[in-house]
Amino acid sequence: MNAEKQHKKLIKLKVKAEECLTREQAQKILRKADKAHRKLSEG
Repeated sequence: MNAEKQHKKLIKLKVKAEECLTREQAQKILRKADKAHRKLSEG
């Protein structure tokens, strides 16, 4: 996976995390961020 793409995805997730209102939304964002971090560390 492209590292630049994963960095952009993490930035978008950071913005969404700052705007989320519920715990469920925050947990979903955290799962996506963890997945992006794993892809970055693999590549």
